[in-house]
Amino acid sequence: MHQFNKFLICFLLFFCYTKIIAANFDFEITFESGLELESQNSFLQDLENISNKNEFEELLENQDWIENYSLKYKPLKRIAVLNIKNREPLFILNDIYFVDKNLKKFKFDRTEVNIVKASGPIKDLMDVLTIINFFSTQNMNKEHFKLNSINYSLVSGWAIQTNSSIIKIGKNIGEKKFQLLRETLNYLNDKRKIPNMIDLRYKDGAALSYGK
Repeated sequence: MHQFNKFLICFLLFFCYTKIIAANFDFEITFESGLELESQNSFLQDLENISNKNEFEELLENQDWIENYSLKYKPLKRIAVLNIKNREPLFILNDIYFVDKNLKKFKFDRTEVNIVKASGPIKDLMDVLTIINFFSTQNMNKEHFKLNSINYSLVSGWAIQTNSSIIKIGKNIGEKKFQLLRETLNYLNDKRKIPNMIDLRYKDGAALSYGK
């Protein structure tokens, strides 16, 4: 039976250094982005069953959460030295994938992260990125207009959920639509009463609904 003799994790700034001594192979691993994902923990646990270099490299290649890595072996020793930069999730897609800033998808491993959720039959992930970038660059009241989720429907198009309002954009998004949204949010920044729905699907401007 393989032994997990030592499992040492030292956090230093944003780096995580891990040393694992198993029965037949030793691993010295540095996570450049820190230990953040459940997939990283699963990877470390899987190393317990590794007995040779080929198994290790095959396991390494199957980790879709890794953005890039460097690997070297210490001469005349059964020690692998590995530096890993993991992908950093920007949003969650349909509760199936994480998606990073380069729009690379990797498995959503149920890590608890406070990021945007996107759902629906979304063909172009750049549309989601455009919406996220819009909200991250605008000078708006984050108390009411913090982006929580993005949904796309074949029937009604894009709907954005903030912590106070649903913003309906429609099927087509572009600079004119974002300009209207920018003007609407700027208008609402200083208002005490915030609408629970902002509808931008009308040609004449935005419709605000305050509910009951």
